[in-house]
Amino acid sequence: MVKRLVAVIALFAPGCDVITSSFETNGFSGDPYPIVPEVDSGALVVGMRETDTTSMRNAILDVLAPITLVDRGADRQPEFNDTTYLMYGALAPGEALTTPRAQFSHKVATLHPCSREQANCQIGTPTASRPFDAVIGMDAFASDALRLRLATQEMFVLPDIAGDNTHRSEACDAVLPQPFRGGGTLILGGSEVAFPNRRIAIDTCLAPNPDPAIPQRDRGIDALLVLSTALSSSLINEATYDRYRELHPSEPALDALPEGEVLLPSGPISGRTTTLPSIALVGNLSSNPRAPCRQVYANHLLESGSCTNGVDCPCNGDSLFCSAPAIIELAPVARIPVLIVSNSDATLQALRTELRPDRPEVDGILGTAALTALELDIDYPHDRLLGRCVDTQTCGARITLSDHDARRTLIACLSNSRGPFP
Repeated sequence: MVKRLVAVIALFAPGCDVITSSFETNGFSGDPYPIVPEVDSGALVVGMRETDTTSMRNAILDVLAPITLVDRGADRQPEFNDTTYLMYGALAPGEALTTPRAQFSHKVATLHPCSREQANCQIGTPTASRPFDAVIGMDAFASDALRLRLATQEMFVLPDIAGDNTHRSEACDAVLPQPFRGGGTLILGGSEVAFPNRRIAIDTCLAPNPDPAIPQRDRGIDALLVLSTALSSSLINEATYDRYRELHPSEPALDALPEGEVLLPSGPISGRTTTLPSIALVGNLSSNPRAPCRQVYANHLLESGSCTNGVDCPCNGDSLFCSAPAIIELAPVARIPVLIVSNSDATLQALRTELRPDRPEVDGILGTAALTALELDIDYPHDRLLGRCVDTQTCGARITLSDHDARRTLIACLSNSRGPFP
């Protein structure tokens, strides 16, 4: 782990330096029933009640947050204490968050995440904002897996996901291994505290096109996005949008796009609004490292067999067949909403600082609106993401191609779900 002092990112106010998370693990925390969050603001909102109180909090469940916090007011000094609390969901979408579904016990920070001038922190957008006074971070799931099924507004806390990566692939899951990155040292109440890697960093290909008849430069835009469940729209920086427009010059120029704003837990962030047609989430594959869009192309090309004469072969040397990672392809009918932010945006800069040099430059944040056709397992015990599609017209889950046997499995899986890019 690289030791560094980093700015609080994504969840907390610019300039604040008082977050951390612990190395502690805890036993299984949930029950077998679905947790129905509130999603009107785009964030996953649940109820939270500390067991030594009777008052209910409105909590953001954010997979980008490395710690859990409660907001006891802007004037309260930061603290970090052992806390036991319950997480509540609704019985059905639109109902009150009054049904207990999980209990957690670990260290929780007392922290006001937004500006001191803002008495009540808000999430969402200026026209659809939602107050909150707690954030449940990923330290809560140190020994658990979290399943997100946003199509039906459900999530689950699971002890883990059974089966190794090979067996999950045979079950047609797209396995994205080792997604958890970052970590370092932060300041809490004047003391340095180490925290482990909990950011979910995903190689992505924006607007992928795996057509073998076009050159690789036209097969999409390579990017690194970090997953958050605290906002609906995804964020990308201006440089990434410029690269996208070079490939798609008919898209509007940046200054021609409407202005927009989203409310992160740390406060508002402004930019220009647009939509993207599609995105592919790409697994890590150390045996054959390639750029994300090249990996998408490799998985599609090698599905049908070995490289043939005259084709752009993604394999090294004279090899006609090689491995390719799992791919999750998403192309919602309404496209993917995106806020284009400055290249020097403080949130992205802090993420870059934390993830260097392990990962390349962070290009943006992946929001919940991109994931509505996907069931995603965040399997912390096994250090992986598992994806499967609930809408096989706008989502495709392609398994890892490790050998010719895996190719046959992929073909069998795709017979039920070809996804958006046949």
